[in-house]
Amino acid sequence: MAAAVIAGLVAVAASASAAPGPRPSLVRGPGHPTAGRAVRVVVRANARVKVEVWILQASVRRSFRARALAHGRYRASVVFPKAGRWTFGARAGGRRVRLGSVAVRPRAVPLTFAWPTSVDVEPDGSLLVVENGNQSGNGRVDRIDPATGKKVEIAQADEAYAVAHAPSGAVYLSAGKSLLRLDGSGGTTLVARAGGDIGPIAVAANGDVYFTTDAQVFKVAGGKGAPVQVAGGLSGPHGLAVLDDGGLLVSDTGHGRVARIDIGTGKAETWGNLVNPRGIAITPDRTAYVVDASIHRVVRLRIDGLRLGAVKHLFSDPYSVAAAGTGSLYVVDTAAVGRVYRVAPDGTTTAVSRAG
Repeated sequence: MAAAVIAGLVAVAASASAAPGPRPSLVRGPGHPTAGRAVRVVVRANARVKVEVWILQASVRRSFRARALAHGRYRASVVFPKAGRWTFGARAGGRRVRLGSVAVRPRAVPLTFAWPTSVDVEPDGSLLVVENGNQSGNGRVDRIDPATGKKVEIAQADEAYAVAHAPSGAVYLSAGKSLLRLDGSGGTTLVARAGGDIGPIAVAANGDVYFTTDAQVFKVAGGKGAPVQVAGGLSGPHGLAVLDDGGLLVSDTGHGRVARIDIGTGKAETWGNLVNPRGIAITPDRTAYVVDASIHRVVRLRIDGLRLGAVKHLFSDPYSVAAAGTGSLYVVDTAAVGRVYRVAPDGTTTAVSRAG
């Protein structure tokens, strides 16, 4: 009798020791993962057991060894190989449990452009990007949805260089010695001709179009008729912006300065000294952003020219900049990089991308 009782106790003890431990539980999930990028998943389980985090989508299954932390927690670095909805869970000792499911976002692939030289933001938030093609004869203008990365060619023009939209919705393009207007169906209409190559262009609130050549600034009143010289004496200008008081800011690149031009008199005075100024943009709050290629940054200045700082991101070969009504900036990184970057109001910089 006693022997039977002892045997029964031994059997119960053996059964208890073989029973699986507590269910693994989720401490921190994968959040909002992107395909191909590692995320951390933390679970709680019995101490001194082997713990794995597993993921499952249809017939695709992956397991990731978890490393022990304090207080019975285990952490695994998990990579979802592709987008879509995945189930995930944990295995601790002999117990396997499902912990939830998650939607995995597609991998973002940065858009690349053939020697981009200009960017403009339309009222609906779409981007207009000029691909110069490095004089290869493949100059064109693309319209980009910055949210999805969808890219559509809307015009072709040899030696395409700069683009700007008017309040009327008209879009102007400089290409070689020509100022063109896009006709909306893939073609262009000649607006004006110049004696030299036309560089940056800008459009005032009243529809007047301004453009530069190698040494001069011209105005085409209302976007029609013959161009009239506004100012001269410049050296290779690479940026142009219209001020709300009717003046112009011009990156007088060869002279290492940004000049402010009085449209009525044509007088130019130094507004800011930068070693290699390029594109200029003015935000709705009247802050000016100027590309300074010498330091590979976009410099932030007050509207009176007082320097306030710079965008944190270090670019490779920054060229053009445009301001969106949302407070974001878009910066062209040209040459070998060939990308457009979005600078959020908090300074976070990301490449304009499409889903991979």
